This record gives sequence, structure tokens and C-alpha cells, in this order.
Amino acid sequence: MQTPDLAFPTLATAATALRRHRISSVELTRSALDRAKALNSRIAAMTEITAESALREAARIDRRRRSGAKLGPLAGIPLAIKDIIDTTPAVCSSGLSFLEDYRPAADADVVRRLRRAGGVVVGITATDPGAFGVRTPAVTHPQAPGRTVGGSSGGSAAALAAGFCLGSLGTDTGGSIRIPSACCATVGLKPTRGRVSLQGIRPLVWSLDHVGPMARRVADLALFQAALDPHYARTRGSQKRRPAIGYDPTYSADADPQVQAGLETALSACRDLGAYLRPVALPTPDEALHIHGIIFCAESAAYHRTEFPDMLDRYPPLIRQIFGMAERSSGVDYVQAMRRRDAITEQVDALFHEVDFVLTPTIPVLPPMVDTQTITLANKSYDYTFAMVRYTCLFDHTGHPVVAMPATIVADGLTTSIQVVGRRHRDADVLAFATRLEQALQLSIDYPMRA
Repeated sequence: MQTPDLAFPTLATAATALRRHRISSVELTRSALDRAKALNSRIAAMTEITAESALREAARIDRRRRSGAKLGPLAGIPLAIKDIIDTTPAVCSSGLSFLEDYRPAADADVVRRLRRAGGVVVGITATDPGAFGVRTPAVTHPQAPGRTVGGSSGGSAAALAAGFCLGSLGTDTGGSIRIPSACCATVGLKPTRGRVSLQGIRPLVWSLDHVGPMARRVADLALFQAALDPHYARTRGSQKRRPAIGYDPTYSADADPQVQAGLETALSACRDLGAYLRPVALPTPDEALHIHGIIFCAESAAYHRTEFPDMLDRYPPLIRQIFGMAERSSGVDYVQAMRRRDAITEQVDALFHEVDFVLTPTIPVLPPMVDTQTITLANKSYDYTFAMVRYTCLFDHTGHPVVAMPATIVADGLTTSIQVVGRRHRDADVLAFATRLEQALQLSIDYPMRA
């Protein structure tokens, strides 16, 4: 099937072409919309394509550009927004059937910031119901249809890979920006906790929720994040020519051999950049998962059972199971988990007195098949969700900024993925180093992917 392609593979190259009048915003936006209209019925990455409002906004940006008006850094760029983020004039159901008619009266803070920067919203991306899962089963992987796109920002990653947009917004509570990025060979930033406003975003877990940018290249994330974080410039410190890179050999010892090889390739590339490699000791994934399970269940149940008390029978089985786990947990369990979280946050903070960045895999396996229920790691069987968030959820609790990015290409459309973790409130430094690492890895991933 012949489908129209976006003229430019990355947000940064498109922004340059727009500034140089090599393409108009209407042309770029129409290209994205045409591709989405041609393919979304099969991929289902978008729950709504906002063609009319997008073309109207693109035309307005073109008029302003022709008049010589000062425009924002994202002026004319097609963007997509995750379903749990209030966006006008769309339906934003959070993937929940009983919210299928919810149209927000106003944009969330992050959407307003993107529009002020000139971003053109072309659609709303699918999420797991309530953003609880890490599978987004309604979405078909653009390149490997039998594989999961990850979740809960699975629609946002798939839309990028399929060519429906050049940037997308996701949220991350246990890994929901980074896991889809790993599954779809894209990149994503979980910013430092609290740096980007959550106003207008439906809560999942109050103390863990993050919102951040997703794109095709790390350099695109920096342009995107600068629009989302009003004080992004303050997250830039002094850049060391020879940074110290931490890695914990035991943290991902149970990962698939191809995933381990991807991390080794990334560490070797760091060495080629002149970085020092130092072993460090992270909190164990098992400890992070134990804390995560208690806090996630308690806080998500507190919100949803209070906000929608008459809709409990309309939630999917996974969510009702989580509510049941919350009922069986005690207040003592929650308090102890919160105290232990403080301790592991101090432990991770202390590492950054010794190193500048820490590298780990993003997920322990290659993207699983979409119907996978259990994952075996080092001869031990794990529930699918616990396995997928095994390396990511720690940093939602500690709040450190993390970039997820491809490390090696292992099959057509599939890559291994690594996390680059940095000091809190040094998001720009993390992105700068991850950009250098991306260049050193020299991966050739064609976007948009064949779909």
C-alpha cells in the first residue's frame, strides 16, 4: 500500500526546513495527517485525528512566518498528545469507556506550552485504560505487528514510528514513556520529577506521575523539553569532556543476552567518547518493585475509587485487580514503602557524587509478543508488567531524569534500548550527553518505518 511520507525524518530537520521556507507548515501537517488517515485504521495509534483544527493552526503559523513574526522553536511541527492529557477540541477518555464523551474545556498546561511554541496538534494517542498498563494492546506495532508497542504511552511511540507526527507527549509513572520508546525504537525523556506541570493531566499515582517528550532522535527531545520546562536553561551545568559513567553489573544481570550486549555496546561507545567507566551499586530491581507495587496500588486506587465510585464495575480486570491489592494492603505498608523510598532516593543521589551519569537497559528483553503473560529472566518467571517495569520504576520513585534510547539494532524495526540517568534537575546535561552517545552509536534507523 502506498502511503504518503513525512518529508523529514526528525523534528530538528523539519524545524530547520520550515525556518528556511523549504516546506510550509500546512504541507508538513497535511503529510502527517494523510499518513495517519491511511494507516491508523490498522495501527490504531491515534484515538482521534484532529485534522481540521491542525490544518487551521498550521495555516495561521504559515501566515505569521510570511509576515516576519517571531515564532516559537516548534512552529509548524506536527505533534500528538497522549489521551490522558487534556487537549481541545478532542475527546480525552484516558482509555476508559465511561469517559468516552469527555471533552476538556481547556488544554493542559503542557499542551498550552506546546501551542505557544508553535506546535501543531494532529491527534490524540492511545493509552492503556487509565494508563495503568504497559502493553497498550489496542495498538499494532508499525514494524513488527505481533510485538507489543509497550505502554502506557504505546500510542505515542507507535505514532512516531509510523510517521503520524514528529513529536509526541507521554506520561511516565513506572516507565510508560521509556518502555514504549524501547519497544518502538524511538526515544523518550522522563524529566526530573516536578519540573513539568501535571495540571490538566488525569492522575494515576500522585507521587510518581511525570509527563515528558517522545521523539525519534535525542536532539529532538531537547527542543521539545525546552518548550515544556519554563526553566529548562537552569538544568544545564558544566559539561565535562571526560564524564564518569556508572554501571551496575548486578542491576541487569538477569537481562536477555541481546539486551546485555546492547548495554555493553553503549558502554564501549562511552569509552570511545573519552568517558571513565565506574561500577556502582544501585538499589536492586526487586526492592524497587516491592516499593512500587505498594505505592502504585494505594495511590491509584485512592484517586479512582474516590473520583469514580459508581464506575468500579466498568474498569477492566487489571485495574480491578489493582484495587483489590490496595484493599489488602495496610496503611503501615504504605508508610514503610514511602520511608524506604526516601532511603533508595538518597542511595541514588549519593552515586552522583562519584559519577555523572548511570547507564542501564530500559527493558530486560526484546519487545515481547503482544499477548505475553509471563516473562522468564534468568530462569525465573515474572508477571509481564513487573518484568517490563523492572529496570524503569526505580527512577520514577527517585525522580531522576532519564533518557531511553536505542543501543543496537537486532532485527528489522527492533532495537535494544538503554537508559541514561543523570542528576536531578540536570535534564539538559542528560540530554546533551545522550545526544553525544547517540552520535557515537551511529545507528541507522529509518523513519517513518514501513507500515
